[in-house]
Amino acid sequence: MRDRILVTGPGGRVGKEIVPLLRDHYALRLLDAQPLKSITLQGDDEFVLADIRDLDAIRRACAGVKAMIHLAAISDEDDFHTRLLPMNLEGVYNAFEAARQAGVKKVVFTSTGQTVLNYPKGEPVTTDMPARPSTVYACTKLFGEALARHYSEKRGLSMIVIRLCWFQPYDSELLRTPGDIQREWCSPRDLVQLLVKSVQTDLPFGVFFGISNNTGRCWDISNAQQQLGYEPVDDAVKILESAKQ
Repeated sequence: MRDRILVTGPGGRVGKEIVPLLRDHYALRLLDAQPLKSITLQGDDEFVLADIRDLDAIRRACAGVKAMIHLAAISDEDDFHTRLLPMNLEGVYNAFEAARQAGVKKVVFTSTGQTVLNYPKGEPVTTDMPARPSTVYACTKLFGEALARHYSEKRGLSMIVIRLCWFQPYDSELLRTPGDIQREWCSPRDLVQLLVKSVQTDLPFGVFFGISNNTGRCWDISNAQQQLGYEPVDDAVKILESAKQ
């Protein structure tokens, strides 16, 4: 039998693109608060209808899995009290605590490149530089990053943080807009590679940029290359040049 991983929030913008690619590596248990509309269950997929605000439900969903990939969140600016607070703070606590209680030893948490987006354009940025969040949404993700370190150092879990940059599918019209997105893009193929290597690593904790090997990229991936063996294969400019031929 294949190792099974739990993916929270698979029905979102990112999840629906990467679930088909993750199937090549693991059996999937997909947890979402809504029935999946953009994903058809296949093979050994399992689906759990649950809200990440429900700690008991997430703990039950963790039973028997090798790792959790925590995608579920409000993924951009929204009302703080009714949306960001319950989903991005309470929800991430529930996810990590459920994993701990269920004996899951590995959690991969998707943060955001917006945590450092207030550095000047074109300035090289590494993951060990101080956070300079561009949005309140990014501030909520920094809570998740800090909580991940806590669960690593105090609770003994292996916690990997992926600061996901400008994720778009290959056919995205936004990707055809010159400028920031082409430098900050993360492709589905590269993100899945990074997630799989994050699940496989024995590192107790790490923060890495989820970004492709783009022309003009300023965000540093050397720690992901050295510690995880991450080798992104996509470059937005080259992808678009190939599409024109």
